[in-house]
Amino acid sequence: MRTAIAICLCLFALSAQAQDDVNYTYMDSLFQQLPEVLVRGERPVVKAERGKLVYDMPRMLRELPVNNAYEAIKELPGIINQNDNLTLGGRGITIVINGKVSTLDKEQLKTMLESTPVSRIEKAEIMYAAPARYRVRGAMVNLVLKKGIGQKPALSGELFGSYEQERKESLTGRGSLLYTSGRFSADLLYSYNFRHSLWEIDKWSWHTLQDQLHELTLNTRATGYGGNHNIRFGMDYDLGKKNTLSVVYTSQVRYGQDRTTMRGTADSDKKSDGDRQLHNVKADYQSSFGLTAGMDFTFFDSPSTTFLRKKMEGVEQDFSYDSNQRINRWLLYASQTHALHNGTEINYGVKYVTTHDNSYQYYYDTETGTPLPDNSAKFLRKEYTLNTYAGASRSFGKKFSAEVSLAAELYHAADWHDWMFYPTVNLTYAPADGHNLQFSFSSNREYPDYWTLQPIVQYVDSYTEAHGNPYLKPYSKYSFNMNYLYKNKYMIGVGYEYLPDYFIQLPYQLPDRLAEMNQYVNYDYKKMWSLQLMASYKVGKWWNGRVFAVGLFDHEKNEHFHDIAFDRTRLVYVLNTTNTFIISKKPSIVGSLTGFYQSRAIQGVYNLNPICNISASLQWTSPNQKTKVILKGNNVFNTSSMITRLDWGLQKNKTDMKNWAERSVTLSLLYKFGGYKEKKRGEVDMKRLGH
Repeated sequence: MRTAIAICLCLFALSAQAQDDVNYTYMDSLFQQLPEVLVRGERPVVKAERGKLVYDMPRMLRELPVNNAYEAIKELPGIINQNDNLTLGGRGITIVINGKVSTLDKEQLKTMLESTPVSRIEKAEIMYAAPARYRVRGAMVNLVLKKGIGQKPALSGELFGSYEQERKESLTGRGSLLYTSGRFSADLLYSYNFRHSLWEIDKWSWHTLQDQLHELTLNTRATGYGGNHNIRFGMDYDLGKKNTLSVVYTSQVRYGQDRTTMRGTADSDKKSDGDRQLHNVKADYQSSFGLTAGMDFTFFDSPSTTFLRKKMEGVEQDFSYDSNQRINRWLLYASQTHALHNGTEINYGVKYVTTHDNSYQYYYDTETGTPLPDNSAKFLRKEYTLNTYAGASRSFGKKFSAEVSLAAELYHAADWHDWMFYPTVNLTYAPADGHNLQFSFSSNREYPDYWTLQPIVQYVDSYTEAHGNPYLKPYSKYSFNMNYLYKNKYMIGVGYEYLPDYFIQLPYQLPDRLAEMNQYVNYDYKKMWSLQLMASYKVGKWWNGRVFAVGLFDHEKNEHFHDIAFDRTRLVYVLNTTNTFIISKKPSIVGSLTGFYQSRAIQGVYNLNPICNISASLQWTSPNQKTKVILKGNNVFNTSSMITRLDWGLQKNKTDMKNWAERSVTLSLLYKFGGYKEKKRGEVDMKRLGH
């Protein structure tokens, strides 16, 4: 049977080939993130303490084909990855490194974690409601890393390279060095990846214009390439008596070009050239008496040039425009923790963030090169956030622990000056060995990306436009979650989330011209109820697996969405299984087989078709554990394309998004030297950057 499984895994891995995904104006907004909670391992790899689940990562990842921190996070129970979005129980997560703030957008999260080896991670802590002392709110994953300080003088490193074949090739390489010497440690990481991209969309639109129905058939195809350089250099110094100073510099430089053509009822040709650079400096001091203080400065610059030629109903237009987003952001923070004699800990602190957004979009005459005032603008946006908090935690014997906190936050921008209060509660009760009950409540506020707030129009093609919304409001999040964990193998969970003023990007066929406007808009509210059932299993000593089923009731309401208000509900379910097979111990060969299915879902006025994905991998490890070769096949049956349908009022269309990048085969080689254990650094806050 092992031989049969090995043959199947090889066939699955080798059958994948496809194209990379590049961003389409509203593509990312169409993917509904749904929950999963998983528990891995026959032996205890998780324990509950003070409102969090703590996972032994080395034991959990020992036999899994994982070669970087991003893949390691995806293996954590409750984490689901879809369209490069990581969520915990259906909610967005914040990554924290050694308790330090780390808020990322999905792109930067994936890039930085993929360029980081996994060998440094000691444990991971999952919290559905992060206490205020972490200076983040909502669901959180805290990666705790092995320390380099205190070790004997040593230089070690790691080399990694991978080749990915979709319909075109992609390459990734990285090199890492770590030096440790008593009280001092330093690490240097450089990575580079180059990707070709290809995506395709078939669209049918039935557009009512002045009481006449226009039927449009459109095919959009895009090709492109891009490279990405990442450099990170960090130093830690032990000042003595558990006083530590850390300094980290991070740099990211990207370049690329995309070409998009649309043919059918309307024609267009588009060419975009863009660069992006980020520079970040962090300094952090941790004292022996519970004080932590630091600063963080980020500079972000993203210029691009676009040329668009479009033709609709015999009318041809040419557009040329330059755009850029330039961000300067400062973060200052300080916090204090006191341990009292009765086992209680109290903590309090303050955080201040100030941001300057200097962006522009200029249109030019394609023949003369002179600026065009229509739709050209320059924007200067300033905002600051002041956050103060206080909290306490305590264990009451060995069975019950609690942590509560309250944060007060002032957000100031051109149109906002508002105080908000965010309570957080985490309770853990263990009535007997092998039984753990967790309760959490959290509140939060989500702010829109800077670029979505600009009052501008970007032309995607002859029919599709992206409109900014300067009146877009932040939305609040109130989350409740309760989980029962039995013997670290089985879990049942219930959850509820209420999001007033929730915002997302939705399409609207304009009534006065043949154009589809895509714009971020606020709902009245979004509600989600969830029921989660999970289990892990083991067959002999060679097969470990986990399975989960999730039911989710989604309720979305917007009474002010143009002339087609909606109040919609949908019951959605998710099924997933992950299996690891020890095919051979000498030589060490491990295989994995995963399956994912999501039923029909909704998103605003859209209906989303079911999604299915089956992936497989094989991993060979050398006897000295220093070399790994990994072969992966993702979405081997090419069944994860997204099909959306809109049929609400006079709005009607169908879109088939062929996500070629979901199907691929990847061959990776990993080599360690000098007993290398990677020094992982906190990530740069990129959550609201990019355009």
